[in-house]
Amino acid sequence: MQALQQMPETERAEQAQLLRVGNAAYRYHQLADSRLTEADFQHWLAGLPPRMRQAMTAAGFAAANSSWAFRRHVLERRDLGYAAFMQQLLSVEDWTFLQQMDAETA
Repeated sequence: MQALQQMPETERAEQAQLLRVGNAAYRYHQLADSRLTEADFQHWLAGLPPRMRQAMTAAGFAAANSSWAFRRHVLERRDLGYAAFMQQLLSVEDWTFLQQMDAETA
């Protein structure tokens, strides 16, 4: 918070928005903590490209638990969708910003 206050005003609003979106995404992924299972891991592996599957299989289930891609897979399988969660949590302005960011990286 202090670092944000010390920023030039021209940068402060953008940085605050990035922090709000990042915090919401963090909250979403934390929902997976008590839901991660070996069965989810095997299901996730089956959908990965071969080289990625090989690397994640070698890394193992415990290593995948910190992967946001795996955590999102687990939550989506339980009908806890990322987009719906983020839209509900964010303001209209922040939601629009997130959609624009996603469109630019697609």
